[in-house]
Amino acid sequence: MIQSIERAMKVIYTLSAAPNDSWNIAEIAEHTALPVSTVYRLVDTLEAHDLITQIPDTKQYKLGFTWIEIGMKLSENLNSKDIARPCLEKLAMDVEETVYFNIPAKRDSIIIDRVDSPRKVKVIDSIGERIPYYIGAANKSILANMDRQKVIQLLEDLLISGQQISDLTKQLDQIKTDGYSISYGEKTKGTIAVAAPVVGFQNKLHGAISIEFLEYETTEEVIQTMAEKAKQTARSISEQLGGA
Repeated sequence: MIQSIERAMKVIYTLSAAPNDSWNIAEIAEHTALPVSTVYRLVDTLEAHDLITQIPDTKQYKLGFTWIEIGMKLSENLNSKDIARPCLEKLAMDVEETVYFNIPAKRDSIIIDRVDSPRKVKVIDSIGERIPYYIGAANKSILANMDRQKVIQLLEDLLISGQQISDLTKQLDQIKTDGYSISYGEKTKGTIAVAAPVVGFQNKLHGAISIEFLEYETTEEVIQTMAEKAKQTARSISEQLGGA
């Protein structure tokens, strides 16, 4: 049973990597390294639950609409997203850059909302994208506000070396003190990101607000201003969620 679930998830992850594309059975088998016969069985089951759907004209497959239904139900329960949205919109207009809201999810964070920069040249990461915990300003703001032993365990699970963990935890201490984090090209070369944590009632960590912008047109003064604005916005959202 567990093996079947793992194999089914390989198929789903393959299709979700390019949700606008469609795939035939042979392509799915190649990308998942599964036998064609196994892929046929998995596809039949997934299609029966509308988790994937077949395009009649091409006989190829893509994700089904059940994922939208599940996603909408989850979205309704993400009260922090609803509260954060107006603040994100205001921040994006204020700084004229793209802003994001990431939430923690096991070994990664997930972008659950984004407001694009009003400028023609902008940095864009996709909503729903998972970002490994050890990179990026948003993730470091999240890690800095998590239980330290849990953080160390997460990093060990990601096979981060002992020295890297030591260096990162020192960095997290400073981020916790400052109330914001800054990263330089850690996810996308040539960009800078600043972020601050969203912490609600009873110190519940909801995620982090971040601003991403191009490095070539940025001064240290601008970076500090962006960091302060991210911090102010995160604090406003935190207060609305019952944080101190």
